[in-house]
Amino acid sequence: MANWIWYPGDFEIYHGMKQNLEREERGFFWPAYWKLAQCRRSVKFSNSYSLKEETAFTAAAMGRGYVNVKWEPPLEPDGTRPPYPKWIEKKYRFGEVITCPAKDVTIDVIVGNLEGLPCAFIEGEVIHSDGSWKAGDYSSGMLPVGCNKDYTRAGQNPMVFEYTSKLCKPVEAEEIDGGVLFDFGKEITAETIIRYPELVKELTLCYGESRAEALDVELCYLKQHLMAEGNDRLYGAFESELVYRTRLRAFRYIFIPEGDVAKEIELKADYKYVDFPRRSKFACQDEKLNRIWEVSEETFRLASGIFFIDGIKRDRWIWSGDAYQSYFINQYLFYDADICKRTILALRGNDPIPQHINTILDYSLYWLISIENYYNMTGDLEFVRMIHPKMESMMEYCRNQVDEHGFIYGRPEDWVFIDWSDIDREGTISEEQFLLARSYQAMIAVGRLLGKDTGEFEQLFAELKKNIWSFYWDEAQGAFIDSFSSGRRKVSRHSNIFAVLFEYTTKEETESILKNVLLNDNITAITTPYFKFYELELLSKLGQYDQVLETIRSYWGGMLDRGASTFWEEYKPDEPEEEQYGMYGDKYGKSLCHAWGASPIYLIGRYFIGLRPTSAAYETFEVEPQLGIFGEFSCELPVNEGTLRIKLEAGKLEVSTDKEGGLLKLGAETFELKRGETLTVSV
Repeated sequence: MANWIWYPGDFEIYHGMKQNLEREERGFFWPAYWKLAQCRRSVKFSNSYSLKEETAFTAAAMGRGYVNVKWEPPLEPDGTRPPYPKWIEKKYRFGEVITCPAKDVTIDVIVGNLEGLPCAFIEGEVIHSDGSWKAGDYSSGMLPVGCNKDYTRAGQNPMVFEYTSKLCKPVEAEEIDGGVLFDFGKEITAETIIRYPELVKELTLCYGESRAEALDVELCYLKQHLMAEGNDRLYGAFESELVYRTRLRAFRYIFIPEGDVAKEIELKADYKYVDFPRRSKFACQDEKLNRIWEVSEETFRLASGIFFIDGIKRDRWIWSGDAYQSYFINQYLFYDADICKRTILALRGNDPIPQHINTILDYSLYWLISIENYYNMTGDLEFVRMIHPKMESMMEYCRNQVDEHGFIYGRPEDWVFIDWSDIDREGTISEEQFLLARSYQAMIAVGRLLGKDTGEFEQLFAELKKNIWSFYWDEAQGAFIDSFSSGRRKVSRHSNIFAVLFEYTTKEETESILKNVLLNDNITAITTPYFKFYELELLSKLGQYDQVLETIRSYWGGMLDRGASTFWEEYKPDEPEEEQYGMYGDKYGKSLCHAWGASPIYLIGRYFIGLRPTSAAYETFEVEPQLGIFGEFSCELPVNEGTLRIKLEAGKLEVSTDKEGGLLKLGAETFELKRGETLTVSV
């Protein structure tokens, strides 16, 4: 089967650039404020064949260029090679039928594209484009091409990502404030289609993730005026009606303030999404918890498309910190490796590195760690080998900004983020040092997979850990401080969470952090689902299941109580309802559908159901369910290409899987899971 092929990483970089130019705010576009990588403009694709008989092929491309076929000339009558030319070459236009002789032939396809992605599609019975081809950009050696299982037809255009489309109608139309409020029942990312009579001269669309936002004609984040005359969004005219199709936007509600006009129109939404298969299920006796799972899945599906993005209304950008958590959630929901690879490649861009990913110091470190995590999930050594040179250059870039203690620091142009929280960011901060240490570990793990010498990183890791304890551990407070430069000796949750989560602390230090930080209400609480992810993962790891479950019920359940149909970027339970949609000084600046809000899926799957790999790609795995937490429950989770099914009912635990290599752990007992068989245990 033939594939469209491109320079490795260029498809992801090209579509990543498009994605990061998607942000829209109150009538203007807001491109991402970091340097956007671009795909190559001219690429050579090449392959060689030893043909036993004559064969034909055709070539298509996105861009300009030609096909060059060459083979060695026939021998002279005396059996020698002619002195010149060494090769017979012939050039062809794209679309021509090209016939190759029964010889050793080399085929080069040259494609240049000034405006988009240079890519090619070669189709023939013997000669066709696939992963065996090489690509080069004339600046270095040839590399294995990039390709995608979804682009296998000559008529496709790899510069256009192919979404699944579903036509949606409003579930309710309410006359209010002199206009009509259309409710689509749930949040969607869609192109709006409006059909209305020609006599209508003006129409205003006020979009909203919330009802309040859509009704706020002045301040709603996304608003559009449609004019029947001269509007460049005119889709078509049908007799006495006009049809408009707007650009892709995220919304649940649309308010049209012109009430008389709104009654005359037909409004639909063309919902665009990637149809990831449903591979997970969860149900228990707690209906609120069931609803939290369902809304988490809906949130995550909306934020998962070409890439993992942060939120669907406001930024629509690819953020490394958000993506890092999405990789874990994906493992327990879709188990889709391709979206992970696309996101990793788009975030990294090209060498040389101009700045930290998304300009954020910690986001570059998350990117490095994600490569090891990706391998553990998939066992995809080919991708790891391809991306490793970019790991090395990223690590070199980070190491160029460490001080005499080996501590990484933020430069004036860097954003030291960690979380939206009151962290003491003066000087070098402990949170970044723990992420740097974990990045060294990722370099060691990946280096060993590829048979490389990792001694340098092992030494750096050991020295950094030693210095972290010397400068940041506060014996009197029994915890790590943020910064030693400021003199404040401030203890935040974040660095202490990293220290224990990365398994750097002793048993005594862990118990001290649990008591003095994690269970201490005097330490500033975390208010974002982003860092709740890490806090609740650590509490789960430490066996604090009751507290984690209560937090899920109250925190995510609290959003449901306030009418959320997807989970938010931030939630402050004590915030007045009239202020709950505000962020960044904007009344409706908060994202109400944010990928990191879906973390209950990971927490339930990884810790409460207890499914985890014990070797790469789940070649071996174990499940250690926490019984008595949910009462009776049933759950299905992906195990790479297989599925784990587990159910507790009437005192019987039933576990089955269609994959070899699994173990069930219940207390001190361990049971082997045999493929295709159901194990039943009385509990």
